[in-house]
Amino acid sequence: MIRFALLSRTRTAVALAVTGLVCAVFAGPAGAASDQRRATGADRQSAAATRALVDPEFFDDFNYTYYTDTLLTQRGWTLKSGQAGPGVPGATYKPANITFATELGNKVMVLRSVSNGTAAGTEHSEIYQERKFLKGTYAARVYFRDTPIFGPDGDHIVQTFFTYSPLSFPMDPNYSELDFEYLPNGGWGIPSSALLATSWETYQESPWQAVSVTTQANGSYVGWRDLVITVDNTNIKYYVDGQLFATHSEPYLPESLMDIRFNQWLIDLTGVTSGKTRAYEEKIDYVYYAKDQVLTPAQVQTTVAAYRSAGVTFEDTV
Repeated sequence: MIRFALLSRTRTAVALAVTGLVCAVFAGPAGAASDQRRATGADRQSAAATRALVDPEFFDDFNYTYYTDTLLTQRGWTLKSGQAGPGVPGATYKPANITFATELGNKVMVLRSVSNGTAAGTEHSEIYQERKFLKGTYAARVYFRDTPIFGPDGDHIVQTFFTYSPLSFPMDPNYSELDFEYLPNGGWGIPSSALLATSWETYQESPWQAVSVTTQANGSYVGWRDLVITVDNTNIKYYVDGQLFATHSEPYLPESLMDIRFNQWLIDLTGVTSGKTRAYEEKIDYVYYAKDQVLTPAQVQTTVAAYRSAGVTFEDTV
């Protein structure tokens, strides 16, 4: 969620192995794509008649080497840098806090946040894609962590997967944001672990006013979670591990093109009194988007599996 001062905030499609894929499709022009890894002719032939084509779409398996990998910027990613929101005022977003590791033979992206209890000693991390997404299906496999990888626990940390368009002016009616936020240690008045799904119509910072709706589930969501958000002409639906988590409707449907973001940051410095350094991590296995098509979580899983079976680590036809 973006909360700034107030809360311190070659166009070749892959023929996918989706048997009997059924999805709702909305009218919309197909965009140009660049810098994607394509499926070969052999890949497409092997898809055969049982495979359905989902297009336009965006898929990234985060098969990168380091935060300075030039493929990241070539493929539309920006790593936030410097003092900025959301999070603790005076804290710094550091691109070097975004790394890439191998787990069970597959690359994952790791976001790290570090704090010693001071603003100057607090570091956040964020990565975001270009603004070109609106209706359709958004999905990511995310690892939420309840405890730091080292140091004392208790900080009000936020681990996210969300979409966002900027606020042009207070109460801008074209503002759009859809959030998954995990609070392992609570925050914003929530006493302990909770997962939030929030859809935004608009807001202003001062005095604080927001038009938004949140669905909250208390308890730990530690571990790998399959997160899906679908947007059509009527509803926004949030799914966790294949189960419907929340349904939101007007006035919260997004009006403007959004980017896709992942970030991890501290709400404040009140959760831990110790000055010892601690570090928190959130991991992302992949991100996927199907433009103007509502897929079920099971269809998303089949689509991602088809990409990986074909050896495709990146595709962008949005």
